[in-house]
Amino acid sequence: MSQHPLPAEDQLVTMVSVKDGSIYVTSARVLVSNPKSLGLRIDTRLSEPAPFERGQSLTLLYALDERVMRVKALVSSPIDEERLTIQPVGDVKEGDRRDFRRADLAVDVAVQACRPGVSAEQARSAQLASELDSGLFGHQVINLSGSGVQVSSKVDWESGTLLDIRMVLPLQQQTTVCVIGEVVRMLDLHDEHGRRVAIRFAELSESDQDLIVYTVFSRHFRDQGFSEELTLQV
Repeated sequence: MSQHPLPAEDQLVTMVSVKDGSIYVTSARVLVSNPKSLGLRIDTRLSEPAPFERGQSLTLLYALDERVMRVKALVSSPIDEERLTIQPVGDVKEGDRRDFRRADLAVDVAVQACRPGVSAEQARSAQLASELDSGLFGHQVINLSGSGVQVSSKVDWESGTLLDIRMVLPLQQQTTVCVIGEVVRMLDLHDEHGRRVAIRFAELSESDQDLIVYTVFSRHFRDQGFSEELTLQV
């Protein structure tokens, strides 16, 4: 029995599979979770349904706190185009830091400093209670992972500064995620948008972290192909 839990009900998960030589990266919501079976509904807002059939192998990836978990599985019963049940095969494994893969994404992003002296929790509450003018968003290439982001800024932020960050992710339907980030350091890299800044996520919702992880995984597998370590031999 694995010491790590399977994804919880209503959690967003990423399924990576190969069929007829094609790679599919599919997003789904967990409908039912128990140790022997997971009932899933494909989230068609984020990805197209993949052609699943009984006995097909896949790898399930999902976030747990600041970790990425993965478990190999078999499709036990396709129910319809958007719903299926899968059977975990073996234990859930905790991925290493490389599993929070990074991806370069061209997005609309807005970054501004939080009010001085507030905690990350207080900054998050203020963020959720406010809306930003669309004119504050700028288009640039960011480097995104499940635990942080690099953006370009005209401002040189001090380490530890809390930032209100809002990003429009390039999903099936464009989706804005909001996070509170903490400046780690300014980098010796510049582009037309300013100097690059490394930011660690300090406060964000589980659902927004799920969306970020899915976006990063999708871009990684689209650009770099299917990793041998994620295949399932049956």
